[in-house]
Amino acid sequence: MDPQSRLIVSDSGFLLMCTGGALLLPLLLIVAYPEEIVYAPSFAIPGLIALFTGLVLWKAFKVEAPLERRQALILIGISWAIACGFGAIPFILGAILGPLDSLFEAVSGWTTTGLTMVDVVACPRIFLLWRSVMQFVGGAGLAVIMLTAIIGPKSGVARIYSAEARAERLLPAIRSTTRLIVKIYLIYFVIGAILFYIVGMPLFDSINHSMGALSTGGFSTQVGSIGAYQSVEIEVVAMVLMLLGSMSFALHYLLLSGKLSKVVKDIELKVTYIAIIIFLPIVTYALVHSFYHFPLLGLRHALFCVISALTTTGYMTTSAQTMSRFGHIALFSFVILMVLGGSTGSTAGGLKRYRVGVMVKSIFWEIKKRLLPESAVIGRTVWHVGEKETITSDLFMELSVFVFAYILLYIVGVAVFLINGYPIMDSLFEYASAQGTVGLSIGITVPNMPVSCKIMEIIGMILGRLELWAILILMAIPFERRL
Repeated sequence: MDPQSRLIVSDSGFLLMCTGGALLLPLLLIVAYPEEIVYAPSFAIPGLIALFTGLVLWKAFKVEAPLERRQALILIGISWAIACGFGAIPFILGAILGPLDSLFEAVSGWTTTGLTMVDVVACPRIFLLWRSVMQFVGGAGLAVIMLTAIIGPKSGVARIYSAEARAERLLPAIRSTTRLIVKIYLIYFVIGAILFYIVGMPLFDSINHSMGALSTGGFSTQVGSIGAYQSVEIEVVAMVLMLLGSMSFALHYLLLSGKLSKVVKDIELKVTYIAIIIFLPIVTYALVHSFYHFPLLGLRHALFCVISALTTTGYMTTSAQTMSRFGHIALFSFVILMVLGGSTGSTAGGLKRYRVGVMVKSIFWEIKKRLLPESAVIGRTVWHVGEKETITSDLFMELSVFVFAYILLYIVGVAVFLINGYPIMDSLFEYASAQGTVGLSIGITVPNMPVSCKIMEIIGMILGRLELWAILILMAIPFERRL
């Protein structure tokens, strides 16, 4: 076996160990809830198998060699396949879900989507916690988790990092960056759980919802999601955590470093508040007109739903059935927000605010170009993560092609729903939620939905989390000699 292949096997083994460790974490719940011990084998068996197998592969094939981009993409693809596959096993062993639904739940968890096949009322707490753990780890990213834990210098770690659709550099070294990301992430999680508990949420729910909000995942322990608590204070805490989770970790670093002037100029932050300013009145009007007949109540629910959709979290203050009655204006607004998505280098999905911001600004640049004399120089720059970035023709082309590919995939996904007989608005909404890794639902995503729709949503969630290029390049590798 050549060094590159050995390196892939070795690092895959290490990530398998990380997955095994994550599988064992829910067992800690048995201390507080001893009756859940009957489900311990559902986690102990796959967890120990993953740990032992991963350790053998990591040690037996370990080799010092630089990791090339092609191998990094293969490694990330294998890692996510391992995580999703092993993540589904507890639901199967515990007889919670069937194989396909178990895979759906695991993919939804690791990709921080939040669409679910689980009946949270009947589901044991240990499986609810496992869903939250998958979202929390998936939000940080498997590459980040691996690079944080790897000991010693390793050439090519930057390629692993970028292969998972990450580009932010907080510190000069990638490993230092990943460790700082994990520290920020954990600190926010602890603060979030404490705040939820202080404002009246039970401790178990507080831990789960802090993981879900910060990872912009959206799995809840309640049928009514955040709305089950009927608490303005809980909703405020959730909105703050969702907004924090949707921001780039690089922006968090600038914010915590006291560089507020650089943060407020960031293009992604501007897109965030502009989107809220535009869509909040529209959604508020739609909700007051169609469902909530009190303006303040409509504004409260509209604000939460707009932030939940924009941050790609998927928490709700109402049921899926109620949301389906909000009217086409509100639902279409949510579709736009879900497609828009969060920041690059965050836990959120969607097109990403950076791309949308650049595309919108390019319209004004083009207008200026046509109005001003040919000799005029137009500055095509934006502020992004503390730096003034020049938008070159190559970068703009890359962004444009990505947006086109994203929309093309979205059209294909919506078509699958339409073929299965779903109305156009329902199809637009539900698949935007899957591909944007959001998790909002109007009741379509249920265990008895058509298999083709489940598979399409699984594909959309994976492509939405890892972004298109990494997956498409990975899929093209077997055919590269023919291209």
